[in-house]
Amino acid sequence: MYCSIVPHHVTALFKPYFNPTIESTGSIGVGLVVEPRVTVCSDGDILIGEYHVGSARRVAETLGFRDKRIKIVTPLPVGVGYAVSAATAIAVSLALGSLRGYTVSRLLRLAHESEVLERTGLGDVLAISCGVGLAIRVNPGAPGVGLAECTQIPSKLFILSLIVKREYTGEFVKNYMARGLHEKAEPVILKITESLNFHTFAEEVLRFNIENRLIRDLIGESGESHILKTPGLVTAYGKKGLLIVIVESDRVEDALIHLSKLNHNILYLKPSSGGPQVEVV
Repeated sequence: MYCSIVPHHVTALFKPYFNPTIESTGSIGVGLVVEPRVTVCSDGDILIGEYHVGSARRVAETLGFRDKRIKIVTPLPVGVGYAVSAATAIAVSLALGSLRGYTVSRLLRLAHESEVLERTGLGDVLAISCGVGLAIRVNPGAPGVGLAECTQIPSKLFILSLIVKREYTGEFVKNYMARGLHEKAEPVILKITESLNFHTFAEEVLRFNIENRLIRDLIGESGESHILKTPGLVTAYGKKGLLIVIVESDRVEDALIHLSKLNHNILYLKPSSGGPQVEVV
């Protein structure tokens, strides 16, 4: 039996590209590849709590495992912004596709195609396949078609995530584009791409979120003010129903006390140290 272990991804900025083929459809953007990881082995159900993972089911059916039972273990909730659907699609694809003898590149493309068809993501599979820290999606598309570059983020930083609400990906993308944020994000993405520097990412993403009210729209004006006063704050950004706050490690206890006053569930994330993995058990 194969088990796969896959990191998650929280995008910060993106611009969708709806191209003629599913493989070339995707997004450019920047985000963080993070742990803990989702684990998939070949028994159980394609379920996480009460939520059916459509992209994972589509992958399994495409690989000919319509009746195969899959065990999925993820420590992160679905539908808030951790790209659980993409991580799960990759994990299912690798765990089941390995039984068929398919290549990793083919299975990553399959996961991307399932995400696009299910309307649960555009660039998360590409970012996760890059696998390390700060992921910059340079060209849109599936792994092997699109291009992503990764770089480690500085040590002694803590990534804190505040879960504010659940939001359907399709509605999130629709609203993002209706506000023109995809066009506003493009020059910022290009600036970060040129620098390949975490500090540029931190500065530009925070500025973009403040100027476009993304944090304020998520937790209100007073909440935004509270976030910006977080001890040791390095950067912060909102994605779907999730708020990411990165702080200096020597101020993390003060930051947690400060952020807990917002009364949202806080989960600690760490930068991923590598891409998806497959193990024989």
